[in-house]
Amino acid sequence: MTTAFESLQAPEPQEEPISEPREESIVEPVEQSIRPALRVLDGGRTGDAPRQMALPLQWQVDGMPATPPAPGYLRVVRDADERAELAATAQGRPHPVAWTAQVARVIYEVAQGERPAAQLRRHVARDQLATLAIRGTSYARHPAVRHSRGLSRLRQVRAVRCCLVAPGVIEASAVIVGAARSHAVALRLEAAQESWLVTAIEFR
Repeated sequence: MTTAFESLQAPEPQEEPISEPREESIVEPVEQSIRPALRVLDGGRTGDAPRQMALPLQWQVDGMPATPPAPGYLRVVRDADERAELAATAQGRPHPVAWTAQVARVIYEVAQGERPAAQLRRHVARDQLATLAIRGTSYARHPAVRHSRGLSRLRQVRAVRCCLVAPGVIEASAVIVGAARSHAVALRLEAAQESWLVTAIEFR
């Protein structure tokens, strides 16, 4: 007779198969690629001879030479020759360099409203003088100018340059160095009877 206790007995344990030990895979480190060292080849040359020939510097861009030739109407003038030409151009007039240094400052002061334009009536063309007068009047009315009146006269003229562009015609420039900043004045001078006449003025 089978009892209920015997029917509830646990099944007999089964033996688990014994697995053979696995061989662990050994990963060997991969050697990094080593770049070969560079060698300088002398090319079979000896002595102090250059190791590489000079490359040609003549090339073209869209069919045009990269370095355009100098125009035929231009010529190189040395400083000594230029000074001699300027001195010969004076012919009884003031030297262009000295006259430019003097008139450039006066023109700048008229443009700043510090001088009346009538002082340049004999030295500046009428159209340029009218433009200077209008500019000086407008500049003097600006509120910011009233606070810098004391520093307006602290200026020096430097870097005067004159160039003879045609017989009796000189293009000149001068740098006006002030207490706050510097300005450049470009002038075109034309020979008059006893002096020079300013026919063009530009400020930078």
